[in-house]
Amino acid sequence: MKIGELEKIAGIPRSTIHHYVNYGLLHRPAKSGQTMAEYDHAHVKRLEAIQKIKLDYLKAAKTSRIPLDFIKHQLSESYSLVKPEAARTRSHSEKNSKKGAAKKEAIIEETLKLYANRGYYLTNIRDITKAVGISSPTFYRYFKDKRELFVETIEYVVRKFKKEIRQALKGEKDLTRRSKIMFETFYANYPKIGEILNQLRSGVIIGDSWAKDRLYRLYREMMENLIKEIQVAIKNGIMRPVNPVLLAYLNLAINEAAMHLASMDDTYSIDEVMYFVGDMLNNAFLTGKGKEIFNVFYKSNQMPAD
Repeated sequence: MKIGELEKIAGIPRSTIHHYVNYGLLHRPAKSGQTMAEYDHAHVKRLEAIQKIKLDYLKAAKTSRIPLDFIKHQLSESYSLVKPEAARTRSHSEKNSKKGAAKKEAIIEETLKLYANRGYYLTNIRDITKAVGISSPTFYRYFKDKRELFVETIEYVVRKFKKEIRQALKGEKDLTRRSKIMFETFYANYPKIGEILNQLRSGVIIGDSWAKDRLYRLYREMMENLIKEIQVAIKNGIMRPVNPVLLAYLNLAINEAAMHLASMDDTYSIDEVMYFVGDMLNNAFLTGKGKEIFNVFYKSNQMPAD
């Protein structure tokens, strides 16, 4: 349908429809000519959802001004979201070409910097396009909206971390070396991993159910290798039988706290932090056999006493 038909069906002026398209609340119409565009039933359903969000907001809020970011967030969380046809028909070559991949990575890297300064919920698409030096239409060629960018940012960070873990552990059989490699790899990737975790935790605090689900899945993906290492250690009698998932979470919590301390206090080097964390965990959970194996490492890398 032409935009005139969409105006009549939805009861929304074309200026508002154009504004929604430019902001990313509506997917872009299919081009039927140089100056012609075709809208579809998905646009009608999307506009109905937007109107419902606005009515619900006006009932609860004391102001009549409705932030567009709020509408976008509600569309992602609480309302039926019809997959835009435009998103399904993006050029395969554009999405998968080397140039396209490099541009997406550049957008993601700049977005991570913005998250560090403003947080996910306060960062809008205008901030991102300005930081990257691209236009809004260019942004929407790569990402459907701000939420899709966040999802791909999470996947990008985790994929990079897991790839480095696999490559670093490949061929390494020594248990103490494997432990050290996993810690060092986590430490090297933590600036980006930590930023993603912080944004998702903020979402959990404000009651964002999507953030809660993604945070849980992110934890499991991050600790997949560690959980397997613990399971093997238990099977081989090196570690006493404990819940491998709970121990992996405990390990993450201790590592994060120690890394924060090392980043704030120059008194402690990362090697000292790594040694301390390993010493606490190993002495608490290793069997006699396990202590014999790991004691060789700790005796050869004994840290000086304070």
